[in-house]
Amino acid sequence: MRYLKNRIAGIALGSAAVGGLALAGAANASAATPPGGGRVLGYVYTSTNSTAGNQVEVFARKADGTLALAGTYNTGGAGNGVNGLSQGAVTLSPDQRTLLVVDGGSDQVSDFAVLPGGALRLRNVVASGGTAPTSVAINGGLAEVLNSGGLNAEGPMNVTGLRATGSGLAPIAGGSQPLSSGASGPTDVVISPGSTRVAVAETLSNTIDTFAVGQGGTLAPAVTSAPDAPSAFAELFTPAGRLLVADFGSADNSALSSYRVAPSGVLNATQAPVSDGQNEGCWIVKSASGDAFVVNSSSDTVSSYHVSASGQVTFLRNTGVATGATPVDEALSSDGRNLYVLNGNQDELTEFSAGSGARLTAIGTQALPTQSLGLAAS
Repeated sequence: MRYLKNRIAGIALGSAAVGGLALAGAANASAATPPGGGRVLGYVYTSTNSTAGNQVEVFARKADGTLALAGTYNTGGAGNGVNGLSQGAVTLSPDQRTLLVVDGGSDQVSDFAVLPGGALRLRNVVASGGTAPTSVAINGGLAEVLNSGGLNAEGPMNVTGLRATGSGLAPIAGGSQPLSSGASGPTDVVISPGSTRVAVAETLSNTIDTFAVGQGGTLAPAVTSAPDAPSAFAELFTPAGRLLVADFGSADNSALSSYRVAPSGVLNATQAPVSDGQNEGCWIVKSASGDAFVVNSSSDTVSSYHVSASGQVTFLRNTGVATGATPVDEALSSDGRNLYVLNGNQDELTEFSAGSGARLTAIGTQALPTQSLGLAAS
C-alpha cells in the first residue's frame, strides 16, 4: 500500500488564504497545569491544524508516562486541515525554550516562548517566505522553514531561513533558496550540528537536497543526492553530523539509512539501508543513548533501532501500535523514557514507555482533535 505517498501526491497543502480568520491570536487563559496535580516530567506539544484558526495543545507528561491536557494556545495563523504529509510541523528547540509551529493554511510560522511549567507565550507570527509551509527546524539562533509550494506548485517551493531571537523570528537577507530542479513532495527540513548545513527530504522525486549555511544564515544553492533506498521521507542529524533518513522503501522493505555529508554537500552512504520489513517508514526520532524509532504508517508499527556514535545502524524489533491506527508522527521525551505516536485514523496519541534496548510497552492513549499535525516532547 502507498497510503501516504498517495496523500502527498493528491492533496493540496492548504495554500489558499483562509478568509475571516483573526491572525493576532495569543495564549489563552489556560495554564499548562495537569488536572489533579501529580509529578510532571515534561510536556508534549501538537497543533490542532484547524483551518478556522490553528492552536497548540500542551499535554503534561506524568511520572508514569501518561498524558493530561494542560493548556491550549492560539498560534495566530491557520492550519491546512491535513496531517501525515511531513515531519517537523511542530518543533521544540534543543534547549526547550522555543516552540515553532507551521501554519500551512496561512503561509506563516508561529514562534512561542516555552515558560516554566510548560506554558507558552506567543512571541510573533511571521510569513514563511513561500507557500504551504510543511516543516520547520531550529538550532540556536537559526530557524529554517520548508515551503512545499502546494499541490500545483502555485507558490514558491523553497527553504527560507529565519533569525530566532528572544523577541521572535525575523527574515534573513539571502537566507532563501529554491529546492533543486525536479524536486517533488518535500516532507522534512533539518539543520546540522553547528548550523553549517541544511537538508531537505523530497519523497516523490526520491531526492535529498543539502544547502551550505554561510555567514549570517545565508544559504548556498541546493546540492542534490539520490538516497540509497526509495522515497526518503524524514531525517535527523546525529551529534557527530551523520544524516539518518527514514525511507518508504519498496513493499515490506522500509528502511533506515545513514549518510556522511561530504564538504561538497553530496551524501555518501555509510552502510546499506537497514530494512525493518515493514511498509511506509516515515518518521524518525532518536534518544541521546542511540535508541531510534521509525513509524511505519501502513504497517501500524514502530521499528526500534540502535544507532552507534559513529552512525552505524542496527535493527532491533517491531512493535505494534493499533490495527488501523495509521500512525503519522511521533515524539520522544527528552529523557528517552517515553515515546508518543500520533495515530491519523484514530485521532489520538498512543503512549509508550521506552525501556532498555529500545523496547516499547504501550501504556495508554490520549484523544486529539481531528487532523492534528506535528508532535514535539520535552
